[in-house]
Amino acid sequence: MQVYPTPREHDKGPEEFCATLMKLLEAEKNFKVSFLGSHTSDIPECMSDARSRLGERVVHYGPLEREQYWQALKEADIAVSTAKHEFFGVAMMEAVACGCYPLCPNRLVYPEIYPSECLYNTEQQLYKKLAGFCDRPWVLRQMTKAKVELCRFSWGELKPAYTELLDWTNVNS
Repeated sequence: MQVYPTPREHDKGPEEFCATLMKLLEAEKNFKVSFLGSHTSDIPECMSDARSRLGERVVHYGPLEREQYWQALKEADIAVSTAKHEFFGVAMMEAVACGCYPLCPNRLVYPEIYPSECLYNTEQQLYKKLAGFCDRPWVLRQMTKAKVELCRFSWGELKPAYTELLDWTNVNS
């Protein structure tokens, strides 16, 4: 099982994500992980520690060229968010569009976008879901991908609403 996370910034909850990875490591679960995203000036210490402790389990660490980024997403099975602050979750949507199963906190914007089976409430629930997928990866692969209607966020769907909203001729009506 390959996990794709994006928590390289403090508001993305890297401590929670790294703690979960360490529990998976200590339980000797079979997984690989990619830490994708741009470098910030202050990489959380837990990220550097996780990278060294996970060793060869780390497939990617840091920014990739755009095509490599898309390829890494296509190779991953799961995308994990541990965000504490999120406006829309574009990276998670990109991962889902590439075939990743999303695991997101049951807070912020995520409950509006993802079905309940893709949400977790606690760090322990996140660990249990990931550990279960590690133990039975075929379950994840046999599941129909999360029923996320990404097309509702496409320009084709949103254009009429934005056109109406921005139609200045209706302002004086």
